[in-house]
Amino acid sequence: MVIYALLVSISSVMFVIEKYIPYPVPAGKWGFSNFVILYTVLNIGFKGGVLVGTLKTLIGSIFTGTIFTPPFFMGFFGIIAAVTFQWLFSKLNFFGYIGISVIGMIANNFTQVLVGSIIIRSNSIFSFLPLMIGLGIISAIINAILAQKMEEIFNESNFGNNIS
Repeated sequence: MVIYALLVSISSVMFVIEKYIPYPVPAGKWGFSNFVILYTVLNIGFKGGVLVGTLKTLIGSIFTGTIFTPPFFMGFFGIIAAVTFQWLFSKLNFFGYIGISVIGMIANNFTQVLVGSIIIRSNSIFSFLPLMIGLGIISAIINAILAQKMEEIFNESNFGNNIS
C-alpha cells in the first residue's frame, strides 16, 4: 500500500504542476505525470497501472478544479487506453521504455481526441491530433527516461524489491 501511495502522490503532484507548463493545444498538457504510470505498468502490471492512473486523474483533477469536466473525461479514458496498450505491448518483449512510452502516448492522445469529439459532437478536434502526437513524442521520450531513472533509484534503494 505504501508503494501505491508513493506512486499516486508523485503522479498527482506532477499532474498539478504540469497544468502550469504552457502547451500549444487548447486545454492540453504535456503529460509528464505519465512517467509514473509507465513505471507502474512495466514494474507492477496492468492492475497497478489502472489503479495509479485512475487515482492520479481523480486527485489531480480535484486539485486543479477540473473534476468531471470534459478534460477530466478525456484524460481519464486516455490514461486507461495508455495503460492497456503499454501493458499489451510490454508483453511482446520487443519494445523498450521509449517504444512503450510512445505507444502509450499515441493511445492516450487518440482516445482523448475521440472522447473530446464525442463530448463536443464534432470531428474538428481531430485536426489537433498530429500536433499532439508530434509534441507527445517529446514528452514520451522524457517520460521513458524518467521512468527508467525511477526504476534505477528504486532498485538501488532496495525499494524496488518490495514491488511484485
